[in-house]
Amino acid sequence: MKLPIFRCLLLAGILAAAWNCSESAATQDSASNKTSNLQIPQNLVVSEPSYFYQLGTTYYIIAPKTMTVSDGSGNVIGTFNTSTGAIMSLSGEIIAINLDLSKLPMVSPTVPSKDLIAVDLDT
Repeated sequence: MKLPIFRCLLLAGILAAAWNCSESAATQDSASNKTSNLQIPQNLVVSEPSYFYQLGTTYYIIAPKTMTVSDGSGNVIGTFNTSTGAIMSLSGEIIAINLDLSKLPMVSPTVPSKDLIAVDLDT
């Protein structure tokens, strides 16, 4: 009688371990992820020095004062939780988790070139 119960419990344990080891929707940032060879685009919209995070082909900008997260165009898409290191979308979906801000590169607002010329189009 003990052998069938043991087999059932063993099978349940194996299935639970396999279920939990599968990839989740949230992406975890590993410590071995290298940001030194990361190419930061020059057309990012930032109003203050901010943290830069890239997930695939998507860029995320984390504003350190408000902890809001925006895309590369400056549209607010979520918030950053400092205790979990998670980027959460406005709908509550976890985009990335376990991010360490100290390991992310900073981007600064670009200063307009002094060579810009203002043109009055009304004349």
